[in-house]
Amino acid sequence: MMERKNGRQHGEVFTETNVVRYILDEVGYISESNLKDITILEPSSGHGAFGVEILKRLFDSSQTYNFPFIDALQMNVRFIELNQATSVKLKTKLNTVMQSIGINDKEVIETICTTGSFLDTNTHTKYNCIVGNPPYIRHELISNKDKIVYKSKFGTFRNRADLYIPFFEHALRLLNPDGTLSFICSNRWLYNQYGEPLRELISKDYNLKRILNIEKTSPFDEAVMAYPCITTIKNSPSGETVSYYETQAKEVDFENLNFREIKSPRTSSWQNLFLEYDIHHDSLSGINEQGFKIGIGVATGADSVFIIKKEDIHKIEKSRLLPLITSKDLSNNQLKWKGHYVINPYENGKLCDLTNYPDLNVYFSEHKVILQKRHTAQKSPDRWYQTIDKITPEILTQPKILLPDLTGNKVIFIDEGHFYPHHNIYYITGRNKDELKILACLLMSDFVKQQLSQIGIRMSGGLPRFQSQVLRKLKIPTITSLEENIKDSLIKAYDELNIANINLIVNNFCIKEKVHETALNHNIKDKANMELSLF
Repeated sequence: MMERKNGRQHGEVFTETNVVRYILDEVGYISESNLKDITILEPSSGHGAFGVEILKRLFDSSQTYNFPFIDALQMNVRFIELNQATSVKLKTKLNTVMQSIGINDKEVIETICTTGSFLDTNTHTKYNCIVGNPPYIRHELISNKDKIVYKSKFGTFRNRADLYIPFFEHALRLLNPDGTLSFICSNRWLYNQYGEPLRELISKDYNLKRILNIEKTSPFDEAVMAYPCITTIKNSPSGETVSYYETQAKEVDFENLNFREIKSPRTSSWQNLFLEYDIHHDSLSGINEQGFKIGIGVATGADSVFIIKKEDIHKIEKSRLLPLITSKDLSNNQLKWKGHYVINPYENGKLCDLTNYPDLNVYFSEHKVILQKRHTAQKSPDRWYQTIDKITPEILTQPKILLPDLTGNKVIFIDEGHFYPHHNIYYITGRNKDELKILACLLMSDFVKQQLSQIGIRMSGGLPRFQSQVLRKLKIPTITSLEENIKDSLIKAYDELNIANINLIVNNFCIKEKVHETALNHNIKDKANMELSLF
């Protein structure tokens, strides 16, 4: 495990006491209860934030219910910490707690603390309570050796999963019937692709009790970009509802959490948990379901070679060039093409024969060393001048909505068929131009903005990312079912780029259809002065 500048290892982020207390309350490990026979595990113990509170609660319970504290501690409490140096600090802190209650027996702490990897722990011991703050280690920082092992042991460790994903799975498997787990970790797994297997597992085999999304706060003892939430799960059949709350404050008031009850998810799709309306309403459907197609622009693997400026196009046969639109061309709510072209090495779906294009042959030969260094070229040496993504010229002439991955624009642009998209732009094609305008209006509305902010991946500053996995999850009014006057009004509002009118039309539709009955009490109340801060 790598060390950070503050001396801690990657994945070491320690939890504030108020969060520790909340999590222990969540699993029912409270001193007011008889904890004599309650087993508890913390699988990534750090310096002892949870450990200190667990010992204190167990001792207080032993005084109230008159049971031997030491016996209960040795039999029922376990701490696991991977890092040797951190484990030493953990034991020191726990011994300090023991001394404060009049016990000076270091061997007791040695018996309840294990130094090693929780994910390598094979135990038949089950627990009533499992709590903690799993390590924050991104996929690329996990060794290849460990990745192979985790993929073989944990069905949820797929795609580019962070390390906390198998921590969840392993911990859930160690719960007693009716046992409860509560973890604080990144909320990314609730939305993204790598969290799908874990969401599927929980929906199928466990009872998702509560989610407290506190990504706008800082519940750790140092500033980290962790997007934290606290998830509580019970080893019991799924209930009818899940409690969900997302705090907007910078500090969490744990005494005043206004949870709302939402229908429990039955599949890996949990987006309905985070929205204030019924995503499965009959008048809503997905973008793909309505006959549109979502794509992403071309990745070349060597933009410096494949993308050329307008003044250099004379160097290559004209038939090999396509005007390229990039995210930089879509800024300040304007589409201004800067004159870049992408070289198309394909012809009729296959790599072209360079002998038929002498100028292109010379150009590629001059850059052959660069092109051959790419992974795609090393896999297929005879195809050394191919792009990572195959270029399909038909996309150029199709009308399409252009969606930069990250953007501060309020406007969503439609290309009428002049440009080929670069890899940092998602695009939507299909149906006719007017229906693309209507779709663009829906994507600019607060109705969709709320979905993006809740089910999408938000970057620093609150900007959502337009990613295909998120676009495919969006639910929008079914365009073909809209009344003609609504369609005409949306088309006119798009032509005038009147975002206030777009919101008024979409919000009135949602209220009329009872998609969002509480809409007037939320963000869309002030329609005329709406600021689309996420676009």
